[in-house]
Amino acid sequence: MFAVLTRIVAALNANRRPGEIAGACSFAVMLALLPAGNLIWVSLFALVFLVKVNLGIALLLTAILTPMAVLADGFLDRVGYAVLTAPALQTFFTRLYNAPFGPLTGFNNSLVPGALIVGLLLWVPVFFLCRALVQAYRERLRVKIIRSPLVQWFARFPLVRRVQDAARRARSIYEWAG
Repeated sequence: MFAVLTRIVAALNANRRPGEIAGACSFAVMLALLPAGNLIWVSLFALVFLVKVNLGIALLLTAILTPMAVLADGFLDRVGYAVLTAPALQTFFTRLYNAPFGPLTGFNNSLVPGALIVGLLLWVPVFFLCRALVQAYRERLRVKIIRSPLVQWFARFPLVRRVQDAARRARSIYEWAG
């Protein structure tokens, strides 16, 4: 747990592009909304490892957001049902179902097309919002948080010093690898 938190703190404080963290947040929202166990989810999950995003943040946010995404299931189901029953798309869905890997996409579960459409619509706003939040944190909050008396007092504990040392090492490795 400390290793994951260390990587996240290192990523937020590193002089890396905020777009990498924002991309991780966008992927996390998509992965959290989509029901797991279908070809679309697996492909998107594999894509996280192929593009340049922060993996720690993507995986942690996916784990945090997935239980909360259940609250959106009713809405996603209605959107997916509307897409699946659209007369203009019937031919497409018939061909997809008859394709060799078509049924593995899980498109016939109304949650999958609903979540895919909503996730794609949320991709850009989540990206720009997270990028702006990371930039605001780095410009305005980071120094204030580090200099606060509570953080200074907390930093005196030996365990916290070890985590700080690990964070410094992780950040130097992170910056070296990037």
